[in-house]
Amino acid sequence: MAISGLHLSFIGIGAYRIFRRMTGSYTAGGIAGILLLVLYVMMIGVTISAVRALVMFLFRVGADMTGRHYDPPTALAAAAAAVLLWRPLSLYDGGFWLSFGAVFAMIIVLPIFKGLPVQGFWASVSINLTILPVMLFYFFEFPPYSLLLNLFVIPLMSAMLFLGLLGSAAYAAGIPIAVFGLRICKVILWLYEKCCEIGMGIPGARMIAGKPRLWQIAAYYILLAAALVFLRRLRRKEIKKASGMETAGRIRIMPLLALAAGIFILTFRFGEEGRLSVTILDVGQGDGIFIQGPAGGTYLIDGGSSDIKKVGQYRIEPFLKSRGVGRLDYVLISHGDSDHMNGVKDLIERRKIGIEIGTLVLPMQEAWDEALCSLADMARQAGIQVAAIGPGQGIQEKEAALSCIQPAKGDEIQPGNEASMVLALSSGEFDMLLSGDVEGKGEELLTERLTKTEQARTWEVLKVAHHGSRNSTSERFLQSVQPAFAIISAGEQNRYEHPHQETLVRLKERGIKIYSTQDKGAVMIEVKDGKMTIY
Repeated sequence: MAISGLHLSFIGIGAYRIFRRMTGSYTAGGIAGILLLVLYVMMIGVTISAVRALVMFLFRVGADMTGRHYDPPTALAAAAAAVLLWRPLSLYDGGFWLSFGAVFAMIIVLPIFKGLPVQGFWASVSINLTILPVMLFYFFEFPPYSLLLNLFVIPLMSAMLFLGLLGSAAYAAGIPIAVFGLRICKVILWLYEKCCEIGMGIPGARMIAGKPRLWQIAAYYILLAAALVFLRRLRRKEIKKASGMETAGRIRIMPLLALAAGIFILTFRFGEEGRLSVTILDVGQGDGIFIQGPAGGTYLIDGGSSDIKKVGQYRIEPFLKSRGVGRLDYVLISHGDSDHMNGVKDLIERRKIGIEIGTLVLPMQEAWDEALCSLADMARQAGIQVAAIGPGQGIQEKEAALSCIQPAKGDEIQPGNEASMVLALSSGEFDMLLSGDVEGKGEELLTERLTKTEQARTWEVLKVAHHGSRNSTSERFLQSVQPAFAIISAGEQNRYEHPHQETLVRLKERGIKIYSTQDKGAVMIEVKDGKMTIY
């Protein structure tokens, strides 16, 4: 019923022309066309793109009715003003910028390429160049092959809209032949789906660049404007033969250089080289910790939630893409509880259109329960390497190291919370203890190991075990760790009432600064040049 605002305009203009011919009057045809489109918009829903199309249609038909010239930029500006007066917060909506950006490209940018062959391709180029920053800011990725897919997607959409309307009207009138038009619509939709599947299977189908900063977006548009000015001059002014081919070549290369510089600035991740960052994600009642190493290595420790559905798809994956991460080198799972791994299952299932995983790392196989065995099988079937890690093993990246402390072979602990994988993250003088859900006998063993083998460490940060449960983070354990900061991952108003007051009291009595995701949202720790910052 509503493919896009552009196709609403097709409906409105088509109806206006039909009514104008039927009545022989610009005024009568215009009123009838406006009334029809207003009713159509009310039927499909008053959205940003629909209001934009309606306002621009009013300007278009109004110009004919009054004998005035139709000025598309004026109509577009008026439509933007109408939308923002109606819903001011639309300014923060990606749909607003995509809708108006695409039409702006058709009105302002596309005419620069007028006269070139394959105008459909240049229309696609114009739109994508204009909305690229919007795509990256709101969706963090861009599909390069859309430039080619749009060559037949856009024309077929017009055909599908026409056949759908005609077929529906004919079917309602009891004309049997209408079914053929609707079957053609079905074929077009099937073709779209197959082309997308094929396109996603081609290498480089997605450019995950992450969320650009506002200054990057501003720099891109300045350079894009410069490139378009150069192109406009080249289109308007012939290069005289007397100027020589060398000069002409330099002039022609300048728009490409400006555009390339703009794309580089927009997509480059500035300030991340040589930095260790740790983000304790807000996944509700669960755990999810993302680490990015100083050389760009990517690691996810746990990823699950008991109160957020499809947490992998709707929390973890968008966050990773916003950071420009399209592949996780290692995913480490502390134990088999669903609130630590169901999001990772989402990532595995969505790996072809989401985030790739290099290696799945689990605790020593003696600590596996049925859930971990199932996850390992799922990963292997997806072509993901599965490894087990024990004390003395780890991952080194420049000066940063992620090492396992427990569980170890021979530990007399039960699979589950007691056998949670405990990791130490270090970089220079920075040390962070990642304790999973360890409690009971597992915490007792951990305390003994820390006392015997890790006395030289000064722990800056403790990821509090089991979401701040009273059954973990004992006095004896805190005495051996003595962290300066404690971070708790727990959901707002969770049914377990985590973190428990007993645990908070124990932490506060030792003067430990507490950050909780249920109060602060995601917590990020940055270590660079020997300094630690918590956001």
